[in-house]
Amino acid sequence: MIENPVYPGQAHRARPLGQLLDTLARLLALAGGLVLVAITLLSAYSITMRSFFDAPLLGDVELVQMGCGIAVVSFLPLCQLRRGNVIVDAFTLNASAAVRRGLDTLGCLLMAGCAMLLAWRSVIGTLDTYSNGEESIIMGIPMWWSMTPFAPAFTLLTIVSLYTAWLDFHGEGDRS
Repeated sequence: MIENPVYPGQAHRARPLGQLLDTLARLLALAGGLVLVAITLLSAYSITMRSFFDAPLLGDVELVQMGCGIAVVSFLPLCQLRRGNVIVDAFTLNASAAVRRGLDTLGCLLMAGCAMLLAWRSVIGTLDTYSNGEESIIMGIPMWWSMTPFAPAFTLLTIVSLYTAWLDFHGEGDRS
């Protein structure tokens, strides 16, 4: 039997739940990356058409704004799972490993709480926007469709944050 080594930043892969969360977070980040590529191509097309033919794509800014929101929220679970968030450890450099582990656990729990709140409010906001029939100003695109990915992404971020808190609490986190 060949065992896969666990490298720094990948302690989460040592367990089946960690592997599942890693796969889901990577798929979501890939989808976000594809959205980012699409809005980049859209912007390049609009700029080219504006520069050479004086015929920009009307509403391109609306699409870029919607796409950026989707892309950013899609990257958050993988960032949390890979411990890519910025931490300021100036006050804990000389602290014991147990103190740092406790603070990391608390940080992950706070992230989970914020993500849970954002998931809940995203559902309410999306349903409210749908029921009001709100549309973008120039293109008339229903706004709810661009808000739909937010709740699942924040829900995954909540689960990932709870998982990383559990790893930190048990001393299996990457920064312990």
